[in-house]
Amino acid sequence: MNKTQLFNTFHFILFGGLIILLSSCNPENIVLFQSKDFTIFSNRIEQGKHKSIAKNNETLISNYPYENKVEHKWELQRNLSNYPKYESNFEILNAIYQLSLEELEFNISSDSIFNTGEKWQGVWTRDISYSTILSLAIVNPELCMKSLLKKVKNSRIVQDTGTGGSWPVSSDRMIWSTAAWEIYLYTGDKDWLRRVYFIIKNSTDDDLNVVWDYKKHLFKGESSFLDWREQSYPKWMEPIDIYNSYSLSTQAVHYRSLQVLIEMGKLLNKDVQKYQHISNALKKSINEKFWLKDQNYFGAYLYGKEHLHLAEQSESLGEALCVLWDIADNNKQKLIVSNTPQTSFGIPCFFPQIPHIPPYHNQAIWPFVQAYWINASAKVNNVESMKLGMANIFRSTALFLTNKENYLIDSGDFSKTEINSDRQLWSIAGTLSIFFKNLLGLHFTNEQMEFHPKIPRKYKGKQVFRNLRYRNAILDIEILGFGNQIESYFIDGVEYRQAIIPKDFEGKHQVKIMMNNQFNNLQKINLQKNHTAPETPAITYQQKQLQWNEIEHADHYKVYRNGKLFQESQANTFQLYEIGKPVEYYVQAIDSSGYSSFISKPVFVFDSIFHREIEPEIFSETKKSYVKLSKKKNQTFYFQIIAPRAGTYKIDFLYANGSGPINTDNKCAIRSFWANNTYQGSLVFPQRGKGNWKDYGYSNAFEVALKYGINYFKISFEKYNENMNQHINLVHIDKVRIIRIES
Repeated sequence: MNKTQLFNTFHFILFGGLIILLSSCNPENIVLFQSKDFTIFSNRIEQGKHKSIAKNNETLISNYPYENKVEHKWELQRNLSNYPKYESNFEILNAIYQLSLEELEFNISSDSIFNTGEKWQGVWTRDISYSTILSLAIVNPELCMKSLLKKVKNSRIVQDTGTGGSWPVSSDRMIWSTAAWEIYLYTGDKDWLRRVYFIIKNSTDDDLNVVWDYKKHLFKGESSFLDWREQSYPKWMEPIDIYNSYSLSTQAVHYRSLQVLIEMGKLLNKDVQKYQHISNALKKSINEKFWLKDQNYFGAYLYGKEHLHLAEQSESLGEALCVLWDIADNNKQKLIVSNTPQTSFGIPCFFPQIPHIPPYHNQAIWPFVQAYWINASAKVNNVESMKLGMANIFRSTALFLTNKENYLIDSGDFSKTEINSDRQLWSIAGTLSIFFKNLLGLHFTNEQMEFHPKIPRKYKGKQVFRNLRYRNAILDIEILGFGNQIESYFIDGVEYRQAIIPKDFEGKHQVKIMMNNQFNNLQKINLQKNHTAPETPAITYQQKQLQWNEIEHADHYKVYRNGKLFQESQANTFQLYEIGKPVEYYVQAIDSSGYSSFISKPVFVFDSIFHREIEPEIFSETKKSYVKLSKKKNQTFYFQIIAPRAGTYKIDFLYANGSGPINTDNKCAIRSFWANNTYQGSLVFPQRGKGNWKDYGYSNAFEVALKYGINYFKISFEKYNENMNQHINLVHIDKVRIIRIES
């Protein structure tokens, strides 16, 4: 090589390397997150050929395909000066923050409440409540108050229309309590506290009569927000089966509501001892009955007929709430976040998925659930889980130029879900919660506002929040660096040991936070490819033999007897040799990866001598073949059963309720059930089809100790049996079924 060639080579290495170095130092090429599916840069997000670019803090341009347009553009139109202002080194974050605030503004209705989304006008209890808790109490507590009060009727929290005619089949309305408490902690409004306390207490007392199981120490009812029956339950489960189930997320909602009632009661000098006992029993029961030891997270729900089975699915919202509200202990909290299955586009509603069910809750990711998961991940310092969750919310919001309700697990696309909406309220709240609850780390107690920032290394630099209001204080806050702990904390230039703002702080102040620039105790995550469980077997019983259909991809089957694993088999038949006292069987398919199907609809096998039915009309003056119970007719109905021997009997009722469809409305019929002057609990008669009074099914059942001879029964309408409709509470009872369980 001559001198000229050597010089040219040196020139190329020097200046070529300089070009690469300068390119890598370009602020626009700073990578905040990178996976095999997408990359987040400081000013853009790229997913294959799709890209969203922040031209500045007020403009986003995306080429993600939507409505046959090649390019979409968001430009800030609304004045956001009444809201806290956020600025960082990263234009993509700044733009996403402002887009989300503007969408919140668009969701304010003409009567100054929050609409649920572009397609969903008006307020829904769970939507506004979960949104308020995530972030809306911080950005607009006044509208949160008005919106929550829209969901109060007769001094009780409204359960929106739902499965089988709403409450008590669905019972997650109590999430309202936590939202009301979050508003109080942020505002310190004592009038609000006094007003909501009695609403929460009335609603809780009704639930303790109707959905609280005093034997199992759990609350009955549908999974919180997973309210589209076939999207998250086996097809054989009717609304009464869902009422009789016990969901993880709904347990968490009730537990937190009890804690709120206790805290409010203490502030108002009320006796809360009863609620403390119940919450303690509930927490213990959740940990004993829902924990999956092999998976190291909680199961989704307990379901079945006579003997309940724990669904081996994870249920992401419930898992997150058990972490955030300390239902799980510290060790379990870390295990839950590390082991609950996540996918590259985020955490699914549950895992594995259900076969042959279109995407909505099934096969989908919901940003608001992802936001609660991020908060849970931050609580246990799992930075990998935080980073993945944050990136997926930023990805979807920036590419779609809106906060969609949900999107697909496999592709991250929104277009093929069953229902979707732009500017979904709790998706907006979820995006904003990243800024307030994670990057700023706000946490409220009755005494103070605390800062617990959790800032991943790639997000290092400066995070600035201006005009943040807390009670009577207005704060401008600057955070420098990254990490999971605060190194130093200043208010108006004076250093303090605790990163708090006392509740009696007033006026405008400057807050500066220096982070420790490290993350301690790094933890793993369980990143999985999406998986669909085997189909649910359909079991039949004939001539002393159980038989079920062969399930595609099933490696083997598990046969359960009275709730306990009895046999594993590759055959699809099972021979019974003795038929005597009642025994329950159900079957489950297991695939080669070890994932299980839902259990089959259980069959109850017994000799006919154990079973009898009586016609209730013989105890009535009616000439019909059934007894009609309404709020005006037969408010109290008496009947008798002659027991051939003393023992435990299962008693339920064949009924019709044609007041509404099976999947919505609010006319579930409810009554109180008494045996020999002892209250047994609430009878629940869900809707079975609008106008269909010839479709019959069985109510929930009670195991009752009967004495030999005549036993006296009463079905009555009590104040706490009022349903959400409050006008129509109607049922036709055709038969009383009695099965002897034990002598």
